[in-house]
Amino acid sequence: MHIFFSLCLFDMLFILTLNQSKVKKLKTIRIYINEKIQEGNLLINQESSHYLKNVMRLKLGDAFNVFNQRDGEWSAILKKYNNRKHQVLIQEFLGNKKPPEDIWILFSPVRKLRVDFISQKITELGASLIWPIITKRTQYKNINTKRIISNTIEAAEQCGITHIPIVKEPTSLEWLIDNWENSGEGRGIIFCDEESSGNPLQLLRQAGEDLPNMKWSILVGPEGGFDSEERKMVMKMANVVNISLGPRILRSDTAIIAALSAFHLVLGDWRRY
Repeated sequence: MHIFFSLCLFDMLFILTLNQSKVKKLKTIRIYINEKIQEGNLLINQESSHYLKNVMRLKLGDAFNVFNQRDGEWSAILKKYNNRKHQVLIQEFLGNKKPPEDIWILFSPVRKLRVDFISQKITELGASLIWPIITKRTQYKNINTKRIISNTIEAAEQCGITHIPIVKEPTSLEWLIDNWENSGEGRGIIFCDEESSGNPLQLLRQAGEDLPNMKWSILVGPEGGFDSEERKMVMKMANVVNISLGPRILRSDTAIIAALSAFHLVLGDWRRY
């Protein structure tokens, strides 16, 4: 009896595992496209065609979704394949996700693979703009903005969102400070400063109460932090809130995730959950 029960239980677990595997395989494939999306036939670009055919191994007649932040998300079917481009049949409008909170991320780039990681996590957490900033201690200055955009798109495709952040060309911290009045659109700056003290969540909450209509940006420095002159220049700017990110020194990528999470918790869209 015990042996029979054990065999039945094993069979049930095996079937459940197979079913879970099938569910994972059936997860909807989503691709971001720049083309205007509307009901009817659409010719998608060569890069998207390559992804669908050679990476995802879709066949003619297979279903997937297309999206962008302008037109939302639509269901589609592969229809024809000519000259390395797919013609797809756009079928049904599925909706458009709410755009992320209007928060900018200004960060000093680190190594290439970590910039990839940063770009993906910023997109997943929700931000409206990514802006690489070159400081005196920035070690990685060869910034490929097309690669950053590619990573934001990949993150959006995997996370079920329809909006991707704008990616600005890199600029120096000095230029940013001199031109912030115009280029910053009147935003306040949440300055991640390891020399700061106090509870960061309380400081953010107080900033929200003092400046209830302010739109914000988050500034994160390089490995080794800002030098003393840069720190003084930032602190002289209008509407700067300098916060610590806790008792430990964080890597730049970790600091960005921590700061953006703290913002969403106190001033962003996490407040509504």
